[in-house]
Amino acid sequence: MFTSFRYPTKKQNLIWLKRRQKIAPSVIAQELQVSRPFVSQAQRIAEQRIKKLLLNAAQVNRIKIHNVSTRYGFALGFCPANNARTFITYSPDYRVQVWFDHEGDCSNCEEETECGRILRGLAEEWNIGIPIGMPPTRIAKILFERIIERLGWGKKE
Repeated sequence: MFTSFRYPTKKQNLIWLKRRQKIAPSVIAQELQVSRPFVSQAQRIAEQRIKKLLLNAAQVNRIKIHNVSTRYGFALGFCPANNARTFITYSPDYRVQVWFDHEGDCSNCEEETECGRILRGLAEEWNIGIPIGMPPTRIAKILFERIIERLGWGKKE
């Protein structure tokens, strides 16, 4: 599907994150001492790259995408192989991550600590409060439902 794709540069990521926080392009331009057209172009390039990354992750994992937001680095889909809703996230800190909606006993999984760390980091990026002591599957359920709600997508299968 994609012959080549790249992650956004550090500056593109910075601009993308600031725009995601609804900071005006003129303010970003002033802060970074660049032109307003530079901010717009960097945002556009970052979103194009993020779209390719999200869609590539979906393709290699055979996920059918229902919704995608390049502005927020989030995609919602369904994975027939796992019979599960699937969430694909992009973050400059955590890169592309694929999450399958499931109930599980995280205490028996060797990835529990890493999943919890990444999910809490994503929640922080989205300014979504998550109570301490929750297992990753519970964190994910709360986090992704709030993201879907924030994006106005509602529940989709």
